[in-house]
Amino acid sequence: MLKAALRDLQWRWKRFVIAMIGVALVFAMGLIMTALTASFSLETGRTLRSIGAERWAVASDASGPFTSSSLIPTSTADDNEGSPVMVLRETVTTGSKVRDIIMMGAEPGQLGSPEVKKGDGLASAGQVVVDASLPNVDIGDTISVGGKDFTVVGETSGQSLFAGIPLVYVSLHDAQNVAVLGQPLATTLLFDHIPTFIAPDLKVLTNAEVKADVLRPLTAARSSIGFVRLLLWVVAAIVIGSVLYLQALERTRDFAVFKATGTSTAAIGAGLALQAVMLSLAAAVLAAILATFLAPLFPLHVEIPTSAYLLLPVITVVVGLLACSVALRRTARVDPALAFGA
Repeated sequence: MLKAALRDLQWRWKRFVIAMIGVALVFAMGLIMTALTASFSLETGRTLRSIGAERWAVASDASGPFTSSSLIPTSTADDNEGSPVMVLRETVTTGSKVRDIIMMGAEPGQLGSPEVKKGDGLASAGQVVVDASLPNVDIGDTISVGGKDFTVVGETSGQSLFAGIPLVYVSLHDAQNVAVLGQPLATTLLFDHIPTFIAPDLKVLTNAEVKADVLRPLTAARSSIGFVRLLLWVVAAIVIGSVLYLQALERTRDFAVFKATGTSTAAIGAGLALQAVMLSLAAAVLAAILATFLAPLFPLHVEIPTSAYLLLPVITVVVGLLACSVALRRTARVDPALAFGA
């Protein structure tokens, strides 16, 4: 039966190629949806590692350093041996477009100041270090943030949050001038160690807790993407199932002959399952190639993790076998007497 199934694939190869391409497109979109969901987490984790803090301290009524802006006096940093940082949500105009940014105001040379990949780090007031993902901005340019002009002196790489909003670094003094008229205030304290003492009006967060807080506003978006991904798997199953069911209809008499000559329904089903698995695996390989080329075309930065590539063949085989069950039911109802009909 397995040999007969392979021969049938050879006989109907055009239909299976067309089905494979259609299923591969669906699987490719499913892979990209998986990558989009994973990208939010990968982006946040990478950015927090770049900042390099071991612990974050925020006001006790704040949810986190990037989702709330409760102010704390910078003098608290001296009492708790932390580095004061001010986090602000701002916009900057690049070309003809307004871009959202996250401004990080940090003391130059202290924890929270940027690790540049190109150019120079912060050295004085009036300077800014931008992420390379901020378009139409080069080293030496002047940009306006919060009504104040800054000279771009360096670039970071891969530092963004909230699905692609880049981090922009200025001195703490400049951030205070933009946000609080120069008052000695910050929104968070950064520690390169676990603090042994913390003021009662502050709370300490781990990087995992900060990451969870950053991802919290994206919960609805991640759930929506997950639902679309589920629908794509269903569509793929329908395509595979319809191809195999049509094939089962066309081979009704063949199956009747097999049954009349002693071939079990299980053996016939194994042949159909083999076809489903081969179709699914071929579509998975093509889907991985398509997704790799399609991912850079998306407006959002899509990172396809290795785990998604490894999981794709497993998902496709499961989808293919589930879809094959429709054809198997048809095969099980074939009467061997049809082999002797006119």
